[in-house]
Amino acid sequence: MFDGAAMASLTPIKPGTWINRVSVSHGKVRVRDYAVKVRVPARVHLSVIDMRRFAPGRPGGGGVGYALGAYVEATVNASKEYAIEAGRRAVVEHIARIVAKAVGYNKGFEIRVGEHGINHMGLGSTSAVLSAVAYGVNHVLGNPLDIRDLRMLIGYNFVEEWDDAHVVPGFETGVGPAAAYYGGFFVIGDCLEIICRCELPGKEVHVFIPKDVAKNYGEDEVKLLLTKAREMDDWHAESKSHEIVMRLIPSMLKGDVKAMGECVWRLQNMGSKVAEIKHHECWEEIYEFMKHLRSHGAEIVGMSSVGPAITAVSKVGGLSEKIAHDFGIELSKYIKTHIDNHGVVWEKVVG
Repeated sequence: MFDGAAMASLTPIKPGTWINRVSVSHGKVRVRDYAVKVRVPARVHLSVIDMRRFAPGRPGGGGVGYALGAYVEATVNASKEYAIEAGRRAVVEHIARIVAKAVGYNKGFEIRVGEHGINHMGLGSTSAVLSAVAYGVNHVLGNPLDIRDLRMLIGYNFVEEWDDAHVVPGFETGVGPAAAYYGGFFVIGDCLEIICRCELPGKEVHVFIPKDVAKNYGEDEVKLLLTKAREMDDWHAESKSHEIVMRLIPSMLKGDVKAMGECVWRLQNMGSKVAEIKHHECWEEIYEFMKHLRSHGAEIVGMSSVGPAITAVSKVGGLSEKIAHDFGIELSKYIKTHIDNHGVVWEKVVG
């Protein structure tokens, strides 16, 4: 049986409700007289380190992943009331109110969000929305919070959409906001702490989303992550930690992409990641396709989060959509992009 308390945490809440109060040492609020447009990258989440150490409303567990060149934009302006144009209005309102509460601001914002449109496919769309809005809100308030404070506020109050007026607590390791704000490739430890970061310039990323694979979120995701995935990490979390500390982090520090890829591949075959992949009916095809990508020059290959997005880092020109057609896997979407090594960018909105 899955954790009943964790399932109870899926009870919808109003936007702006504290899930976990976060103590921050903020500066003075100085409301800016202009709007700001913020752009953040999505993320690829290659592995949770220890699935036993997080749950909805309780961030942690650690993770390995990188910033992906697929973007969410948020335009934010201080206002007397809340006026939000977004596909996930309640999620946007939630993080705006959380950041405002943290610094003692009691008015509103005008917020408009444009998403990359690849939702609940393993690429962290919700995390990118939360990160973009939080950054924009903080900026128009005069940057009273630093980036670490924003990451903590997001992580400890992470939500997914429920309906137009409610949100529910979600799973968060910290990889998404770190990727959004800093760019690059990460190892995140427990409590959302950044353990190691490196840049991977001059690399393409290929995202293959198989056709007719169910999206994973809400209660289905909770049941998966709190049952089989946790059981698998009872046996494998220590082995994964050893792989990351003794092999992956040194490879990152040396810039050895091939060795990083070998570590990531071993993680795809260990613990909770196996449960995430085998959750899909076509799991054997997913594994075989990932092996096919590796045999054709892909350097870092893995399924992102609970999937179904399969991701491959390669040299420029090393892969194309044709490899999927040749293999025989049917896709609903293919994206060729890059690793974002910069993270968040912003600009003043004129007029």
